[in-house]
Amino acid sequence: MFRIQSGDIIGIDGRVVEIEVDLIHELKNFVISGLPGPGIREARDRIQSAIVNCNYKFPRESRIVVNLAPASSEKDGAAFDLPIALGILASFEQIEFEGDGWGCIGELALDGRVRPVPGTIGIVASLLDRGVKRILVPIDSLGEARAVAGDRVEGVGSLSRAVKVVTGQASGEPLQPTSNRGGDREGGRPRGPDFHDVLGQRSVKRALAIAAAGHHNVLLVGPPGAGKSFLARRLPSLLPPLETREALEVTRVLSAAGLHHGQGLATDRPYRAPHHTVSWAGLVGGGSIPRPGEITLAHRGVLFLDELTEFPRRCLEALREPLEEGQISIARAGASLTFPARFILVAAMNPCPCGYATHPRRRCRCGAERIHRYLEGLSGPLLDRIDLRLAVDGMAGETLLSARKEQDDTPSLRAAVERAGAFRRARGQTFSNRAIDWESRERWAPLSPRAHRLLAASAAELDLSTRGITRVLRLARTCADLEERRILEERHILEALEFRAPRGGEGFGGWLAGR
Repeated sequence: MFRIQSGDIIGIDGRVVEIEVDLIHELKNFVISGLPGPGIREARDRIQSAIVNCNYKFPRESRIVVNLAPASSEKDGAAFDLPIALGILASFEQIEFEGDGWGCIGELALDGRVRPVPGTIGIVASLLDRGVKRILVPIDSLGEARAVAGDRVEGVGSLSRAVKVVTGQASGEPLQPTSNRGGDREGGRPRGPDFHDVLGQRSVKRALAIAAAGHHNVLLVGPPGAGKSFLARRLPSLLPPLETREALEVTRVLSAAGLHHGQGLATDRPYRAPHHTVSWAGLVGGGSIPRPGEITLAHRGVLFLDELTEFPRRCLEALREPLEEGQISIARAGASLTFPARFILVAAMNPCPCGYATHPRRRCRCGAERIHRYLEGLSGPLLDRIDLRLAVDGMAGETLLSARKEQDDTPSLRAAVERAGAFRRARGQTFSNRAIDWESRERWAPLSPRAHRLLAASAAELDLSTRGITRVLRLARTCADLEERRILEERHILEALEFRAPRGGEGFGGWLAGR
């Protein structure tokens, strides 16, 4: 009997699976036990074809028994193809492994090529924790595997190459550089849409810079064609580069979702923009074995929800936990998993069903009752978690044609965001401003006496809750960081209140009606 370590993905984390292969010569069939799913049961034909097409002998006259341990948990996917094939060859004494402590993952094509599998980086990490010394992975996944395993991982492009590696006849194939990885880049930055193309909208640009500097959530409200989506697509370009820890997290998520087979760690912050017809499971994650949804795929990046009021209320209410905690917990009969979901939410919506309630020239055709029903899907607790609420007004055609591009381009705004981040770290704060809590407010957001009196008076006038006051302080803290000021002054509180509670506290619906 032969044993080799392999693994699969549960959520976004790897799980070690020990593969046992045995041959019984009296019978002639191929059995896989250990609660295999459809993808594993179908592997028998793939494995047989790959072995034969690579000019090895398949033991047709024997009963092949493969067990996936632990046998009490369900498993599925194609990650076990390569280790099962190697186990059959070793049990049939066609090959002899050099040393022990091997781990292996990979899907086999019928001609013996090794294809990448989702979740490579998570599986490799779990195998290392189990004490596996050398790991074989598909060559296309070698870069991300080496980010956590270094030289202990070898990349192979075929079953024949894998045999040579495990028998000591050759090392794995070298990591091939890929061109244009992570998209077109300039100066180490992704090349994307520039704020230089945005005419006017100075207050919105300022708000998006605040959002990028403090990782605050944003709501853009305005008539059709005002530029809400146009502005939202430019926010990721203001965010700082991924730190190594963040890049590992993003790569693990994307790899588990089958969206990352490139070389090395992810380099760009995610930007996800699901359509409003997305299902609850598609947005927050789910399934019989829970899988990550859009909010997890946006981890450490931006989640853009256009036409916010068109999303089902159940989907919007599910955002409350991740917006507050930075993660989402999904319980099923077979598993209960927690996915990371720390993203910047950028939402956009029209002010009313026809879209023109706030338009300076076009007349709104919606009555008060219709507007009320339109806004019903936006609950108070959800809106309370959005720090920046902005009106995006369209520009008249004549103004638009005669307007000149301003100096608020992406490099200048990004430089301001980077200075604010450097100042925050110089103050000794290692986390983003959106994570400042009530207990630590005096340490991280100290107020001048006049700012303290202004905030107290505003809290009473606007009837702000403890959460509301805390979020005003977080926002003001970011405004002060952009000016590199340690103490929060009156102007910082005023700017935060203007973005947080526009129109003097009339409430969201009142704000819309008052514009």
